[in-house]
Amino acid sequence: MFKSKKKLDTVNTSIINTIIGNNSKIEGVLYASDSTRVDGVLQGKILSESSVIVGESGIVRGDIQAMEILVAGTVYGNLTAEQRIELTETGCVLGDLITKTLVIDEGASFKGNCMMEVMEDRKAPENFSADFHGKASPGQEKVKKEAKGKEGPKEVNEVEKI
Repeated sequence: MFKSKKKLDTVNTSIINTIIGNNSKIEGVLYASDSTRVDGVLQGKILSESSVIVGESGIVRGDIQAMEILVAGTVYGNLTAEQRIELTETGCVLGDLITKTLVIDEGASFKGNCMMEVMEDRKAPENFSADFHGKASPGQEKVKKEAKGKEGPKEVNEVEKI
């Protein structure tokens, strides 16, 4: 019924300069200007000017701020990405998300709030306001005409269940 339209454009992983390996544990704040990958445990905050990838075995207990964030592991904290957040099917986030673009794969877990930047170009159609504020659509006009009975005309605001 639903077909996956998986795009090839995901988080930029071409150059990863900082890697926290499987058997590593770091506590504190990690500042990075290039892409970072966490496959171990990081207790603290990540502040990156580029991409942050939390691998399948990675666990982050703290907030992440970056241009792009990909989560395939577990994050206990809030994520803020200027461009994109992606949760893969193995990803788990317990915290809030703030981003422009959000991708959540089937099987991913997310508990928290999400706030996405609304594009100003995406506005309601010009006639939306008129339809919403009193101008009836052709279907509504038909219902109103059919509602006129022996008791005189009556306004129909809601479709009755039959």
